[in-house]
Amino acid sequence: MQAADREKRERLSALGKALRSSVTVPTDTYITQDLPLLLTRLSQVPASGTKRKE
Repeated sequence: MQAADREKRERLSALGKALRSSVTVPTDTYITQDLPLLLTRLSQVPASGTKRKE
């Protein structure tokens, strides 16, 4: 079982390495810093088909 587990870990590691090299992940922090404001604004948007209370 140890050899099979090691092989599985190596395949998973290779897959992770391939994914990290092919998919770029944005590293800016604007999204995370603005998340509370975004959620506040989204909570003010009326649901589809409803009227906004003023």
